[in-house]
Amino acid sequence: MVSAVSSSSDASIFVSEQTTEERLEEQRNQFLTLFLTQLQNQDPTSPMDSNEMTNQLVQFTSVEQQIETNKSLGKLVSAQVANSNTAAVGYIDQKVIFNGNTTTLTDQGATWGYKVDPNADSVAINVFNESGLLVYTTDGDTTPDTRHEFVWDGKNNAGEQMPNGTYSVRIGALDKNNDTVETQIESVGLVTGVVTGEEGPSLLVGNVVVEMDKVTRVSAT
Repeated sequence: MVSAVSSSSDASIFVSEQTTEERLEEQRNQFLTLFLTQLQNQDPTSPMDSNEMTNQLVQFTSVEQQIETNKSLGKLVSAQVANSNTAAVGYIDQKVIFNGNTTTLTDQGATWGYKVDPNADSVAINVFNESGLLVYTTDGDTTPDTRHEFVWDGKNNAGEQMPNGTYSVRIGALDKNNDTVETQIESVGLVTGVVTGEEGPSLLVGNVVVEMDKVTRVSAT
């Protein structure tokens, strides 16, 4: 079962950031220990060369700056993740149209959009369940340069109501010579939740995970 909101990506970012900071802190402590030991054990008649001392101090400053830079970057990453998650949550209860052929059947049915090549002479629409079994087939519209919408009520060809869940559609178009021509398919569904991952948040349309860059349009229900 997919949870509506997950913080796994935030945790992994924090662990990586913490490990880097600990390593730099360790380098700084080692440097201070060595530097103080050099000062304490130097020959009073032959003190440490000023140029060498300056170089070591520059190295120490560089480590300090790297620690602060990593802290700042960590804050920016956390802020960006939070902003992305907040933006994604705003999609909940919105109808989205997205690239892909899989969506969720609800009590309101399941919807797909499609466009066919101008040379299309026949269009066959086939609906498959999550196990890949064909449950419904019908003819589609061949009008060119038009976005057609296919709304399936969830009944198979025998008139039996199929259970709500994940379904996919395959739409095949043939020209007058029975050669296959191109068909563009998109799915429609209601956003029910958000999940996060390494690539950022994704939307949940029922049990279908939709990456944000797959969404082409959003509309209020």
